[in-house]
Amino acid sequence: MSKFPSSGPEPFMPSESKHEYSEIKTSDEEDATFLGALPLPRPRPKSRLRAALSVGFKAVVVALAVYGTVDLGILAAARIRSASIKPCHCGNSVAEAVALGCKYDSLATSWLPDHCRDDEMTRLFEQSGPGPNGEWDYYGSITNRSQTYTLPEVQQLADQSHEYRTVYATTAWHDKHCFFTLLKQVRGKAKLQYTGFVDGVHHAEHCAMQMAERHPQDQVMVVTSPGFGDPEQKEIDELNKIEEIKMKDMEEKKKHKQDH
Repeated sequence: MSKFPSSGPEPFMPSESKHEYSEIKTSDEEDATFLGALPLPRPRPKSRLRAALSVGFKAVVVALAVYGTVDLGILAAARIRSASIKPCHCGNSVAEAVALGCKYDSLATSWLPDHCRDDEMTRLFEQSGPGPNGEWDYYGSITNRSQTYTLPEVQQLADQSHEYRTVYATTAWHDKHCFFTLLKQVRGKAKLQYTGFVDGVHHAEHCAMQMAERHPQDQVMVVTSPGFGDPEQKEIDELNKIEEIKMKDMEEKKKHKQDH
C-alpha cells in the first residue's frame, strides 16, 4: 500500500491557486521610480545682464572680424594701386608735354597726361567762373588787376621760370578749385587712380582752412604757377616759399585792418 495518496497534486509541485507571484523590478527601474518621486530642480533663468553681455561679446567679435576683412581689403587694394601707379609728369616744356600727349588742365593748373585728368570735373570748373561763358580771370599781380591773362596764355607761361610764371586768382576761383579738386580725388580713389600731386591730405586740409576763412569772393589773393605735373623737390620748395610769402602778406593785411 502506497504511503502517498493517489489523488491530488503532483508531489513537490506548488499549487497555482495558493501562490501569487509579484513582478521583480530591476535596479534601474527602482532608481527611476525613486527619482521620480523626488522634486526636480528648476533650471535657473539666465540673468538679463549675462544675456546682454553675451550678445555684446558676439557683436564685438563680429565687428572685429568685419573690420579685419575690410582692412585687409583696403591694404591689398592700396598695394595693387601703388604697384600700378603711373607718374603724372609731362616733361619740362610745353613742347615736350604736347609730344607726350599731355593737355593743360586748368583745374590742376598743370599739364597732365590722360590718366591724371578728370576732364568732366575740369569742364565744370571752367564753366563756373564769373565770365560770360563761365570763364575765370587770371591776373599778373595781386594788387593790380590791369594785367590779365587768358587761359591759353596761362598754359604757355609754364615755359617761363618760376619767377615769371606766377599768376593770381580770386577767392571764388580758389573755392571752386578746391570743390572740384576734392570731387576729382574722390572719383579717382573710387577707381583706384592716382590724381596727381594734389592727391593728398595736405591739400584737402589747405582747402578746408581757406574755405573756412570766408574771404570776399572777388578778392585777388590766390597765387598759382602752371607746371608739368608732379613737381620735383626743387619746385615743391619754391611753391612752399610762395605760399609762405602769401600767408605773411595776408597776416600783415589783417594786422593793418585791426590797427585801423
